[in-house]
Amino acid sequence: MSLQHIVLFSFPRPLTAAEEAEFGAMVASWPREIGLMTRCRLGTDLTGARTRGYSYLLYTEFPDVAALDRYRAHPVHMKFYDWIVARECTPLAFDYYLDDKTVFMPE
Repeated sequence: MSLQHIVLFSFPRPLTAAEEAEFGAMVASWPREIGLMTRCRLGTDLTGARTRGYSYLLYTEFPDVAALDRYRAHPVHMKFYDWIVARECTPLAFDYYLDDKTVFMPE
């Protein structure tokens, strides 16, 4: 059984182009530098119409809770966390198991 970790990010002001590039580069490095997830995606909403101030979505999958816990404590992730906190970001995280009760269209 695997699990999905979703995080929405709300910054108090739009990121500069340089900050947005840094934000994306940090996440893009995770499969190589952390290596615990089975999927990793980052994006922005197409319309911005119903986001309630959340401008980015991070989608990751992990094989188990132990891997998610190691990811959260990993120094590369902690550096990212410090980066978003320094920009007064409000993250909203949601974790759940991917199983026959939550996956209705398997890949």
